[in-house]
Amino acid sequence: MSELLTQSEADLRDAASLAVDLAARRGAKARASVHHEGIAKIAVRNGEVETAERSGSQGLGITVFHDSRQGSASTAGFDRAAIERVVEEAMLIAQHVQPDVDADLPASDRLAHTGPAPELYADSPRSPDMLLDAAQVLDRAANEIAACDNRLRAGECVAVATEGLWALATSDGFCRSVQRSNDARWSVMLAHDEGGSTSAFCQSQERRVDALIPPDVLVGRAADRARQALGARTIGSRRCPVLFDPFTAAKLVGELAGALTGHAQYRRMSFLPDPVGRCVSASHLDLSEDPFEPLGLASGGFDSEGIAGSSRAILRQGAVEGLFLSTFSGRKLGMPSTGNADGFYNLRLTSSAASGDWQAMLEMLGTGLVVTEFQGGKTDPASGNWTQAIKGLWVEDGRVVHAVTDVTLASNMPAMLTGIRAVGLDVERQGAIRTGSILIDDMQVGGTA
Repeated sequence: MSELLTQSEADLRDAASLAVDLAARRGAKARASVHHEGIAKIAVRNGEVETAERSGSQGLGITVFHDSRQGSASTAGFDRAAIERVVEEAMLIAQHVQPDVDADLPASDRLAHTGPAPELYADSPRSPDMLLDAAQVLDRAANEIAACDNRLRAGECVAVATEGLWALATSDGFCRSVQRSNDARWSVMLAHDEGGSTSAFCQSQERRVDALIPPDVLVGRAADRARQALGARTIGSRRCPVLFDPFTAAKLVGELAGALTGHAQYRRMSFLPDPVGRCVSASHLDLSEDPFEPLGLASGGFDSEGIAGSSRAILRQGAVEGLFLSTFSGRKLGMPSTGNADGFYNLRLTSSAASGDWQAMLEMLGTGLVVTEFQGGKTDPASGNWTQAIKGLWVEDGRVVHAVTDVTLASNMPAMLTGIRAVGLDVERQGAIRTGSILIDDMQVGGTA
């Protein structure tokens, strides 16, 4: 057993099965989900350990289905008494819920009793000594960079290790479990000059340690971002092309995916209503989903209903081919579940249009705004009206002129999607989403009058 975990997969399967059995004795069908997680974190700054934490969590959640009603409850205890109490609580809640014929377990023949189980756990070293060493390596690299540039100071350098277990059981005999791992590193760099001070960070997250960004590269990126942000000032209001770096571009892909969820569709709270078969973006764009990528951050063999996802196209040449549906939302829309009760799996945005690396994308931008950070804003889910306060860079003739702050971007998501000219080859992964930088031809920038 891992030194971060105190339970086993068998323990979790037993707890989930017991909850389902207890519900059955009360005349209800049920689905029980059990999780257990252990986390270790060490933060170092200027050679000193600032934080050394060990934490964990566990819980059991059950949803019961009885007379077209459903009720849910949860507990942190795995002993029989705690499970009996939580089942009783769920039954009581169900008695006070309005009936809904769509609130039921999926058909048993949809359950992934067997099938692909992507690798989600890597047996990497995650001892406290190893984490301390990793954080110290980052800290030394940060201080070496700061020693060569009097505008920079090293901030916090952090190493985190997470291991977790998850089990799911249903009244139809489904009972499977998975083990997951997650390793993260990040570094903060501080920068200052006569114009003020700023900070920037760079993070790397993977399921195995040896896939993380090398420490010197990670710290170097944080330092470059901090330097780049110095001297930031506003610009005048105007319309111009806008280039979103890969980090902020991933947020746009997330907005698109959110509009294609079953929840948004059946509630008519999507700026892309009835999208299947309709072209909703530039015709050179494809968006694909892959649940089975080995060690993918958003991989999984089945969702929290026990249904497997599939490797598929979501967008093909700008047209929608698939939605992200749970059993409930699918029934509301008259469609089968796509195995996305927990949201989307690994997504990749690609384009057949001409593009290039980061420098090539700056040259394609020409004169315009680069977005490197969102500072707050909102998207109206129904209309798609989109506003964001941003930080970034002003570019002229493909060259960065100065950092930008105190400006707001405004547009409409459908117009932004159709206005995408190119997706860069500078692909990075942010959680579940892989994309390069995204160039949009024309947006409204709000700055000084």
